[in-house]
Amino acid sequence: MKTYIENGTVIAWQNGVHRVIERGVVVIEDDSIVEVGADVPPPMDGCNRIDARGRIVMPGFVNTHLHVTDTPYTKGYLEEASNLSGQAKETNYGTLYKTLPAVRHAIDPEAQVIAAECAFAELARTGSTTVVELGYDYEVGGDGNISMTERVAQVAMATGLRCYSGPRYRAMHYGHAPGGKVWYEKYPDAGRRRFRDCIDFCIGWNGRYEGRLRTMLAPGQIDTCDPEMLRETRRVASAHGLPIQVHAGQSPNEYERIQAEHGMSTVEYMLDTGLLGPDCLIGHGQIMTHDGNMASLKPSEAAALRDSQATVVHLPWVKARRGGVINSIRKYRQLGIRQSLGTDTFPFDMFNDMRMAATVCRIVEHSVDGAASADVFTMATAGGADALGRPDLGRLAAGCKADLVLVRTDTFKAAPAYDPFKFLVLCATGDDVDRVIVAGNTIVENGRVLTVDMPAAVARLNEAARRVRANIEN
Repeated sequence: MKTYIENGTVIAWQNGVHRVIERGVVVIEDDSIVEVGADVPPPMDGCNRIDARGRIVMPGFVNTHLHVTDTPYTKGYLEEASNLSGQAKETNYGTLYKTLPAVRHAIDPEAQVIAAECAFAELARTGSTTVVELGYDYEVGGDGNISMTERVAQVAMATGLRCYSGPRYRAMHYGHAPGGKVWYEKYPDAGRRRFRDCIDFCIGWNGRYEGRLRTMLAPGQIDTCDPEMLRETRRVASAHGLPIQVHAGQSPNEYERIQAEHGMSTVEYMLDTGLLGPDCLIGHGQIMTHDGNMASLKPSEAAALRDSQATVVHLPWVKARRGGVINSIRKYRQLGIRQSLGTDTFPFDMFNDMRMAATVCRIVEHSVDGAASADVFTMATAGGADALGRPDLGRLAAGCKADLVLVRTDTFKAAPAYDPFKFLVLCATGDDVDRVIVAGNTIVENGRVLTVDMPAAVARLNEAARRVRANIEN
């Protein structure tokens, strides 16, 4: 049975860019798009027809960096936490080294699964159709047991999403010491048991659920991984065709630690250990120079990022709410470095991060041209798909997966919708999402997630949150 979506404002992929087709048509068969255009006649043998009048029909977001198992428990707890140090810069925050570890240590295994259910449902409701979930190791309850990763992946699949599961591993952990210092301590086995378990999961689970579940190697923060762990990550990734995502460029402490331990910058360390490549995603990527300004990159560093075709995953909202900025989308583009977007934490709403990316980078550049709406939208869709090596995602074109989002424009806020890109990036929110289709299946209709009982899930989360909050050691 084919599905015929008609009368909408379609954002189609043509000649390598998103283009708007008024009163366009998208035809779906099974889990794929078979035709996109204007005045496409419906099939003669009948089909399921969806009237998209008063809707933008867009590709689903490819949300390339997020954490579902702890985020609901950090909400309302860490946003305005002190930096804890007079020396701390705006992005060298106490949350990373004190508050976040305290919350994560308080989360029990069942609470992780409960949080994931609500988080994945919210991702679906706000238009993310492909998500990259980066799990935790010993830092969160469960003692690094890979069964937690398996359970969370199953929750994503039950929600109906397309998910890349990246269980994280590292050789050491860190924490906050008085005076604005950060301590590092190696795990007893330098994290190798967890590392092996993650590799086994990634190889064994990749491609399950009709291909909706994919896996990703995810070494933890780059300053917590020794060189051999990163080199082995590259060997496994290349041997098994798995993408890599590493947290890097996250704080000034990280940059200074790598300089002190290895005599290299963050980019040089990634290059030296072989991480960089077209399959490598750099989560955060904000502080990759001594001053956090991409204009300060050495020519050799800029060439390494550009020529490797690695992707920097920007997380603008989580940075902005702590006083940080992306410096900036324009600079990365001028250097020829690939870029995508992720939400990281809450809200799990890519509309929010698109708007923040555009606004913050315009402030940084003192120019409205610093981040054009169409470019930011592309980062949130095709940019993420390219980072994952998936030309069949993040686009509405024949042969692509049938992952679509219908956004309402028949509202006071939306009318008149002269430019869909400007509306989506600078005005819309996840609450404007009407329908979400993943692999040809509708999982959100009339703004309601069909696969999750919201009242029951929220009640479970609220109860778990009370338990977690009581366990936090301040």
